[in-house]
Amino acid sequence: MANPDGGAAISPAAATIPAGDWDVQVAIIGGGPGGEDCARDLADHGIRVALINNAPLPGGECLWRGCIPSKAWRHAADLIRDRKHDADKGVVGTGFPAMDWMTLEAHRKGVLQTRGELALRADKGVKIDVRHGFASFIDPHTLKIAAPDGSETRLTFGAAVISTGAPPFVPPIPGARECLATGGVLTSDTIWNLPAPMKRLGIVGGGVIGVEMAQIWRDFGAEVLMLEAKDRILGEIEEEIARNLSEILTQEIKVVASARILSISGQPGSMRIQYQDAQGAQDDYLCDYVLMATGKRPSTDKLNLAAAGVELEGAAIRANVRGQTSAPHIYAVGDVIGGYMLAHTAAAQGRVAAHNLLGHALEYDQDKDCGVTFSRPQAGFVGLSLAQAKARGIDAAEVKMPMSIDAKAMIALENHGLIKLVADKESQRIVGVHFLADHTDTLIGAAVMMVSCGLTLAQAAQAIFPHPTQTELFGELARRLLARLRRTARK
Repeated sequence: MANPDGGAAISPAAATIPAGDWDVQVAIIGGGPGGEDCARDLADHGIRVALINNAPLPGGECLWRGCIPSKAWRHAADLIRDRKHDADKGVVGTGFPAMDWMTLEAHRKGVLQTRGELALRADKGVKIDVRHGFASFIDPHTLKIAAPDGSETRLTFGAAVISTGAPPFVPPIPGARECLATGGVLTSDTIWNLPAPMKRLGIVGGGVIGVEMAQIWRDFGAEVLMLEAKDRILGEIEEEIARNLSEILTQEIKVVASARILSISGQPGSMRIQYQDAQGAQDDYLCDYVLMATGKRPSTDKLNLAAAGVELEGAAIRANVRGQTSAPHIYAVGDVIGGYMLAHTAAAQGRVAAHNLLGHALEYDQDKDCGVTFSRPQAGFVGLSLAQAKARGIDAAEVKMPMSIDAKAMIALENHGLIKLVADKESQRIVGVHFLADHTDTLIGAAVMMVSCGLTLAQAAQAIFPHPTQTELFGELARRLLARLRRTARK
C-alpha cells in the first residue's frame, strides 16, 4: 500500500462517497476483518456507517471458524508436542501429556465469545450502526436487510463496501456433498462442532488449512491421512520452504500426492475414502471423519449484485487495487474478491477502501503482503520469492541460512528449517523474506517492516539486533548477501 501522507505518488483517489439524503453515508456488508476495519476507519472520520452482519457478533470467519479457533487448538497441540521433548533438555516427568477435550473446547469457545463481544462494544463505541441480518441489493443505493426474526427493512446508502468472505469449496467428489449434509464430511467451517476428539482423520487437500489441521490432530494423538490432487502439498508456498516442511510432515503423517478421490461414504464416526495413487493403485481409508480442505470460493448469489451493477470475475467480485468494483460507488474487499484469502489481507483492503472513500489515494499491494502457516515449524512469507521477483522483471538474488546454526534454536531444539532473504540487486532493497522456523509468527514482523518500508541490505546489515535471539539472523543474512554481491561485482 502507498501512504497518502508520503512515499511514492499515485493517481487520484477512486470514487468518494456520493452526496445525497441517504440513511447512511456508507453501508458495509459483512462484519469480518475487512468490513470492521473499513467501518472503524470511516467512523473515525465522522462518516455515518452501517455494518450489516449475518451473525450476532462481528469477527467473521477469522474469529469464529478460522484463525482464532484453529490457533487455540494449535496452542494446545504445541504444549503436547513440546512436552514430549522436555527430557531431551533435562526436564523429566512431563513427557506423557494428555488432552482434556472439554476443557480445551471451553477455553476455545470462551476466547471467541470474549473477542466477539469486545469487537461489538468497540464498533458501537465509535458510533457504527451494527445490524444483525442478511443484506442484498435492491438497486445501486438501496439494501434490503432480512433480520433473523424474518422481518425486513430497507437502507439507503451513498457508498457500499462488500466484505462477505468466501465459504469452503467442496468439489464434486462422489458422496462428498451427501456426507457433508450428514456431518461425516467436515469443512473448516464445521470442524468446530465435534462432540469428541477424532482418532482417525482423512484430509482431502494439502494446502495451508489441510496441513495445519493434519499436524494439530496428529499432535492430539489421531492417525491422519492426507490426500492431495497435485504433485506436492503446499503448492502456494515458496518451493524450497514447502519441500522442507513436507519432509518434516511426512515423518508424522501419511501423505499421498497426485491422488484421485474416487468416493467418500459412511456416517459420522465411520467414514470411508476410496482413492487412487499416482501409480493407479486403489486403496481405502477408514476414519472417523473426512476434512474437505480444498480451498474457498466466493458465493455471491444471494447478494443480488446485478441490481447494483456489480460484476463478477469468475466466482469473485471484480475489483481493482483500490477495492472499487464495476459500480464506482461500491467497493469489495477480502475473500469475496479472491487473491490471498487471509484475515489481515481483508483488513488491509478494508482500510484501503476507507481511504479512497475519504478522498485519499491508497492501493493494496499484494507484493508486500504476508502469511503464516501455523505448522511446526511454521512456514511464512512476506513479499516476493526469487521466482516471483524474476517473473516481475526484477534482477534479484537470494541468500538463505539454516535454523540449525542459530544458538537460540539449538538451545530449544527447534533447529529444523531455514530463512531466505530476497533482494533487488540494483537497488539492494529487500523484496521478500521466507521462513520455516518454529517462531515464524513472531519473527515475521521484522521482515514485514523491511519489505513494507523498502529497507536496503545495508540498512538491515547495520541494524543492531539483540543476542541471542533469532532476529539477529536478519542482519547476518543481509551481510552475507551484500558480501556476495560485492564479490560478484568485482569479477
